[in-house]
Amino acid sequence: MAMNMWQDQGVDQFREIAIRLASIIQNSLDRSGAMTQFTDAFGNVESFTDLMIEYSGRWFTETGGRSTLMGPEMFWMLSEPAPRRSPAAGMRIHDVAGESESTSGHRARKLLLICVFEALTHTQWGVPDSLSEHPMVNGMA
Repeated sequence: MAMNMWQDQGVDQFREIAIRLASIIQNSLDRSGAMTQFTDAFGNVESFTDLMIEYSGRWFTETGGRSTLMGPEMFWMLSEPAPRRSPAAGMRIHDVAGESESTSGHRARKLLLICVFEALTHTQWGVPDSLSEHPMVNGMA
């Protein structure tokens, strides 16, 4: 996949999808569990794509079929797996895995996660009282 494909998608599109994902997470019966499931899925492409398919179905249902969570191009980009490397002679597989490079798909998933956190800051998450008066730094809590 071309390096600039994520740039073609635009940060605004990531933010739009993040707002939809934040809505799905907020409307979950177990919001904290849903958020944990979402963040944990970033470490495994298969888990992430399965979760995006599940969330796409939920979004489609919640909007009465009037909207989709994301288009196929964005899904394709976000589901890009890390390149597989063949181990050098005598190396164990797990030694090579630690050297894997970040792909554009992996970076895009991280950007989406940051955008979801950003979207959640604009909603009532139910912050514990001890954190409700967290000081603002550079306009951010």
